[in-house]
Amino acid sequence: MSSKAFPQHHRQPDRGWGIMEHGAIALLTIVVICIVGAWIWSLWGKKSVGVEVSNLQFIVTNAQQLKQTQGGYNFTSSTTMTGTLIQQGGAPKAGWTIQGTASSGTATMWNSYGGQVVIAPVATNGFNNGFSVTTQKVPQADCISIATQLGSGGAFSAISINSTDFSDGIVSAEAAGKSCTADSGMTGNNTLVFTHNG
Repeated sequence: MSSKAFPQHHRQPDRGWGIMEHGAIALLTIVVICIVGAWIWSLWGKKSVGVEVSNLQFIVTNAQQLKQTQGGYNFTSSTTMTGTLIQQGGAPKAGWTIQGTASSGTATMWNSYGGQVVIAPVATNGFNNGFSVTTQKVPQADCISIATQLGSGGAFSAISINSTDFSDGIVSAEAAGKSCTADSGMTGNNTLVFTHNG
């Protein structure tokens, strides 16, 4: 038997389309990650407003318990009123920070934006029959949402956005949009003051 050599054909590997397929898959993956990230970011912003509104309502409810029957809200300053509220466990636990020792009566509250939250007695005709809640460093978009949500229920006798007063406690989205100022980079510039009588 004679052995005959068969011609060997070397096949060249197909290299062109593989790189393009992997590139397209990588690009598609990046696009999907960006879309999901943007969606999560938008949900986080909505959560932030919800937490702030809930915390402000929580504070108002607990601050009402500080009123004494005959003397109203007998506090010498916002520092003592805020410290006493924290001392009695009236500060929200979600999203806000307490600085200092809560049991000392001198601790302070800070919102999720890094702005201080202060409760102060409000005097009318020499009698502290109300109080105000001031929250600072609120971003513009959240300022509009918070002011509109809390300014529609009639729970506050007055609301102030920066230097604009709403003496009836009612704030429309249009009015809030005109009163809330733009952010400085990632930092909010708005101060909201909610006044409650009674």
